[in-house]
Amino acid sequence: MADSSPDLYFHPRHGIAQVKKGFCLPAFFFGSFWALARRAYALFLLLSVFDFALWFLTGYAAAQESLGLMSLGLVCTLAYAYIRGKHGNEWIRNSLEARGYALRS
Repeated sequence: MADSSPDLYFHPRHGIAQVKKGFCLPAFFFGSFWALARRAYALFLLLSVFDFALWFLTGYAAAQESLGLMSLGLVCTLAYAYIRGKHGNEWIRNSLEARGYALRS
């Protein structure tokens, strides 16, 4: 059976941060705002660029009343949300390590 306990990261000044394993539902649903809440500012900026691009694509598709573009926008939005959920915890681990946190064993 797999270990489902979260990973704990320690920083001498900032204390302990917890990162769960597996799919990240907050990243799936909240995207860049989730990254901002986790204080991963570089990740927040990167995800915001993708959020804006998808927002623009879906808005343009709606303005053009193009079913094909709207469908593409929906597929891209769902794929992007899935990728965020699948890799979200990994991205937070990388962000914590870049900010000087160390994994506690």
